[in-house]
Amino acid sequence: MRDEYDDRLWNDGREHANRGIDQLIAGIMQAFRALHRAQWASPWTDRPTCDRACRP
Repeated sequence: MRDEYDDRLWNDGREHANRGIDQLIAGIMQAFRALHRAQWASPWTDRPTCDRACRP
């Protein structure tokens, strides 16, 4: 009985920690993507905001 309780607590804590780590890594990657866009974006590689379909 006690082992099952400890096992549940261990698994819940591990899932919570893993979720937190995943969110942290996602936030860091988002920051790196923003820095990459700011540092290495060039006008000739950016996608046009308007394509032929929306031109009059």
